[in-house]
This record gives sequence, structure tokens and C-alpha cells, in this order.
Amino acid sequence: MISYRLFGLFLASTLAACSGKPDAPAAPAAPAAQPAVATASAPAAAPSPPAAPELPAATANTITVQRKASLDCDDRIIVVEATCSGEPDDIMLMCSKQSLTVTDRATGAAKTMREFAPFPDNDKGAPPQVEEKIGKLTCIRSTGNERYILADMYNGGNCVGCEWHELYDWDGKLLTSDRGPRKSPPLLAELVAAQVDKTGRVIAQQDLDQLYFGTRP
Repeated sequence: MISYRLFGLFLASTLAACSGKPDAPAAPAAPAAQPAVATASAPAAAPSPPAAPELPAATANTITVQRKASLDCDDRIIVVEATCSGEPDDIMLMCSKQSLTVTDRATGAAKTMREFAPFPDNDKGAPPQVEEKIGKLTCIRSTGNERYILADMYNGGNCVGCEWHELYDWDGKLLTSDRGPRKSPPLLAELVAAQVDKTGRVIAQQDLDQLYFGTRP
């Protein structure tokens, strides 16, 4: 015969198995990882264009001077005038204006005035400058006793066409030149040789290089 005590234990264990606590709710699943989204970076700004180079400005030492020289030749007076600028210590000034005038000594009237055109192409932004410089003026006679004006010209460079001669008639009209590779005209060649050889046909002569020098010694 089963004891009441064993029956009670059996009943208690059965009730406990049937009346167990409900399962705890499952923990919420972690949110799924979001796929990485590629972030488009802003395009790099285009590089700024380089600043334009500044044009050379005149310094406090820049000078502008009026230059003038004259040569007396029998009944003619030859006058060279120029407006030049640069630094006082420059070996050579640059001129924006230059003219050669032949006048009649008796009346003072100008026979001819040649104005030298400025050279416009300047990559540094400086004002246009006259290329031609007059190194020497010579009044001279030909073998036929005709009188002429001979100009020794240069531009300060070192090239075939950087030194040349120009021949003017007695009233100052430009006749010819030997600039460049072409052959010197016979009359011009004759007078250039006479100028160098000092044949006694030179009427008057003057060097004009100082016309283009700076102001300091």
C-alpha cells in the first residue's frame, strides 16, 4: 500500500511539471547592418589660372630727359632731338621720340624733318621705343663735289643688321641705306670709305653717342 506521503510527493512533482513558468520572450534581434553607401566626394575645384605678370613699373630713379645735338655744315644746320628715359646709371637710355631736322642756315627754315617711328612690339609692357640711334653725323662731298649727309646708325644689338649707314641728300631727304645683307649702293660705299679714310672731303662731323647716355658720369 502506497503511503500518503509518497503519493503527496508524486502529486506535487506532477503539478510542478504541468504548471511551469512561461518562457521569457526572446531578446529582439539586433538590427541588420545597413549596406555601406558610397559617398560621392565633391569634385576638386579647378586650379585658378596664374596671375598675369605685373608690368615693370617706373622706379623712383627713372629719369626722362630731352636731348638735342646740332652740326653746322656750310649753309645747313642738322639738328637731332630725342626724348629718352631710363635709370641714371644705364649705359644707354631708350628713346620714345627722335627726329632729324635739316634747316637752312640763312633763313632758319626747315628743309626736311624725319621723325623716327617707335617700335611697337615690346613684350615687357614698356612704352614703344625708337630702335634707331644715330652714332655719328658726317657732312661730306662726293667725287663729283655733291654734298651729302651721312649717318652712322646702330640699335645697341650685336647682329648683322645692328649697325648700318643711311645717306641723305643736302636737304635731308633719305636716299638709301646699307642695312641688312644687301650690297651697299656704290655712292654710299664711296662716302663711307671717304669718311673713314679722311680724304679731305669731310665738311663737318660729330659723334652723337652721348645723346643716349645716362645722366651720371
